[in-house]
Amino acid sequence: MSKLITWLGRAALLAVFLVAFAGAIDPHHNAARAAPPPDVVEHVAYGYLLTLLTIVSVPRLSPWLIGGVFVAAGAGFELMQVLGLVSGTFQIKDLASNLAGVVAALAPMAWGRRSRGK
Repeated sequence: MSKLITWLGRAALLAVFLVAFAGAIDPHHNAARAAPPPDVVEHVAYGYLLTLLTIVSVPRLSPWLIGGVFVAAGAGFELMQVLGLVSGTFQIKDLASNLAGVVAALAPMAWGRRSRGK
């Protein structure tokens, strides 16, 4: 598992580096064009903040359980949109954005657990 985390971290680092480098050397770089839509940013932020603040607020619960609950809640909400129980439309990017926020909140804990294991 630790090798997987290392390689995923390296892949993410490379992706961020390439995007940053491409923007840095492009004389016609348009930051607005590269920015994700506000809806995506909102879903990532809520996934991150809800997970992190719940972990801090309820320290006796497993962070992994908390993250799983928020991923499931996001998926459930998207399903309710499909069924017409709540307003909005199902969007896979919403699911992915929710998951990204939860993963961003849990990643430092996974890294800390990995580091202590050595």
